[in-house]
Amino acid sequence: MKSQPMNLLKSLSIGIALIGVMFVAQGQARADEVTISGFTTGATSAPQLTFVGNSSFTGTTFFNVGSLSGANNLGTFFLNAAPGQLVAGLFNLNITFTSPSGIAGGQGASYTAQVLGSVSPNIDVGGVNINFDNTPLVFTFSDGNTSGSFSLTIADVFVQTGRTATLTAGITGNQQTEAVPEPATLLLLGTGITGIAAKLRSKRRKRLATTV
Repeated sequence: MKSQPMNLLKSLSIGIALIGVMFVAQGQARADEVTISGFTTGATSAPQLTFVGNSSFTGTTFFNVGSLSGANNLGTFFLNAAPGQLVAGLFNLNITFTSPSGIAGGQGASYTAQVLGSVSPNIDVGGVNINFDNTPLVFTFSDGNTSGSFSLTIADVFVQTGRTATLTAGITGNQQTEAVPEPATLLLLGTGITGIAAKLRSKRRKRLATTV
């Protein structure tokens, strides 16, 4: 028959193991949507094409997918060219992200990414195309409590003479937040282990009393 100290040690070991399981279960990463915010500026070498950036945009990746469009677009183009006038050049977009914080390569509070597009005439329709490399731009981030990544895919734009067109983008991504065990949970676990130890000590005293 095992001695009472061995039984007590075994019970305490099981309790500690249960605490470890609870810590792991609560500390597992929780997938969540990423909220992206910032503003844009831009410049083009084609004098007939002007761009006005968006001073404040926000997008959220619901179910890991979202977009920057509507009021949260990346800016607006306007083409002022005479019919038949050829317009060509380059367009440089600057996107400054103010959230999420801790983007790799950034300063913590903000991070600026540069995207280059080419401006080419569309003679048949009477306007210009702004073409971007549609390969997703991937950004990783970590602020000490939350980490993850998101990708940005900028859509090509067609601007008709005398008209405006907005610059939009698709976003994907997710983040993980390390959960911290609540104090109430820790107190409950500690009380349970203390109770087990007290019960075993009580049983041991009773057995010793009956053997005397």
